[in-house]
Amino acid sequence: MSREAVNARRELGASLKRARKAIDWSQSRAASALGCTQSKINKIENDLVAIRPRDLNQLLHFYEVPDAEADRIRMLAAQAKGGPVAGILANREYLTLLKTEREAVEIFGCYSERLPNLFQCEPYIMKQYEVEGTLYDFTSVLEARQEREALFQSDRPPRYRALFSPSSFDRLPGGRKPGLYREQIQHLRRMMDDYADHLFVHVVPFEANLAYWPHDLTVLKLDGQDEDMVYHEYGGGPARIYRGRQQVENHIEEWDKVFRQALSIEDSRAALIEMHDAASRW
Repeated sequence: MSREAVNARRELGASLKRARKAIDWSQSRAASALGCTQSKINKIENDLVAIRPRDLNQLLHFYEVPDAEADRIRMLAAQAKGGPVAGILANREYLTLLKTEREAVEIFGCYSERLPNLFQCEPYIMKQYEVEGTLYDFTSVLEARQEREALFQSDRPPRYRALFSPSSFDRLPGGRKPGLYREQIQHLRRMMDDYADHLFVHVVPFEANLAYWPHDLTVLKLDGQDEDMVYHEYGGGPARIYRGRQQVENHIEEWDKVFRQALSIEDSRAALIEMHDAASRW
């Protein structure tokens, strides 16, 4: 976690404390409403523990925080967890992705040069922050990763079909190392097993008959077509979101070209096992 993220967490606690005092509530009363201990409220306000999104939303409701201020506080909470990539604070585009993921009925992903943090194992994430020189809060980084994976543990998880080029595994933070490479593949295989009803992973071999690989993208489809969107993530700053119907359809067409060249789920499992075993001979 960056120093900016640590500062965001401090400001988050201070903001919640001000909101509580604005309605003349004690920490004990806030704890009773939230169903926790007074000690937990105190730790949240004094930057000693992180706050879960559900608890945050409840406190904002209890404290009757105006919408604009509530949005600012939610942004601080997201920034306190880090961001979409090491060294980048959470931004509004990233928050839109997190919100829309949980509303989507279907998601199409296409990844060629890196793994989105939804699929990263803990050592992969830690290595990112270590190489960037921004690992200041180990616990919050891990909590943020667990919150992302909770997408597949919700009451109505989306059907997520993800396409991976072998190069997305090769391009590891800090350089290609067999240990981290194998751990990341094991982690993805575990996710495939745990969420087999909702997560469908396909490897697209280098031999695929493709004219080119489109930019890494995530298409999110909702119940209403006009609400569908495409999310593009960039390492150097905020992502880009497309919502126009024709833009979304164009991206789905690009995704489908790659999908038609992808291995089946079972062949993808076999390919991941082969890649994992081959790394022991590097």
